[in-house]
Amino acid sequence: MSPPGDIPGATRTAVDVGSATLSVQQMGPADGTPVIVWHGFPELGYSWRAQATGLAAAGFRAIVPDLRGYGESDMPEGTGHYAFPLLVGDVVGLIQGLGLESAHLAGHDWGGSLTWATAALRPDVVRSLFILNAPHPVASAECRQVPEQAQKSWYMLLFQFAGVAEEWLLKDDAANLEAFVFDTAAPGTFGPDERRLFKDALMRPGAMTAALEYYRANIPPGNWLTPPPDLPPVTVPTTIMWADADAYMTPLLLERSLTKVAGPLTVVPLPGVSHWAQQEAPGPVTTAMLDHLARHP
Repeated sequence: MSPPGDIPGATRTAVDVGSATLSVQQMGPADGTPVIVWHGFPELGYSWRAQATGLAAAGFRAIVPDLRGYGESDMPEGTGHYAFPLLVGDVVGLIQGLGLESAHLAGHDWGGSLTWATAALRPDVVRSLFILNAPHPVASAECRQVPEQAQKSWYMLLFQFAGVAEEWLLKDDAANLEAFVFDTAAPGTFGPDERRLFKDALMRPGAMTAALEYYRANIPPGNWLTPPPDLPPVTVPTTIMWADADAYMTPLLLERSLTKVAGPLTVVPLPGVSHWAQQEAPGPVTTAMLDHLARHP
């Protein structure tokens, strides 16, 4: 039986990225220009299914990993296994593990954070960057000290409570998870089958804890009181697509993220769309990605 979250037409393989093994789906010509798409909390690579199909149809090699701790990828126990240097190492390790010199990167939510940092720290392996509703990590840290964004980021503090957060999200067949995620998208974005797929993936033993470790390892409560970290400016060609009906992100995150880019930059607005943009507006997101790749081959 195929694992839940398989993208129709894709092949799934395990790739050793150094400190973990990631489950990776691929579709499109093997010699096509590689585009790696990274999902966020609390999703799977399956979240990018429409874009992967569109990329493959356009002749690109679409590469869709489950992040560590998610889906069929390794789920190491312990908060330290989800520290930011290891997560960025997964991005670089996947590029190298696939035998590539470089790749275009796309990221949403936590996947966006990882690709932002990889582009800043290892521009030699990043051909371009496509960001979907994911603030630059430094911008995110800056804005957590601004009251408007701090209020929208309340869940990051809840997620610090080991055991409590898991129970709150998963009790009553993950009712709070549904309200937190699926119910903040436009009606019909997540049908019953999609809801079941994502919930089941997170209800497996240890899965929700692994997903929450991203917050515990990288945004502990003390970080809300200290100066933001620093990263080199992003110099690779970058497109930021921003859905403005995001329940958890203010426009300030976009504004601050723009200041972190020193290379070619394009901003594509996505009005009236929620945080879950690649699933709520699959056509516009795919079109924007293809436009971005046409500008930056």
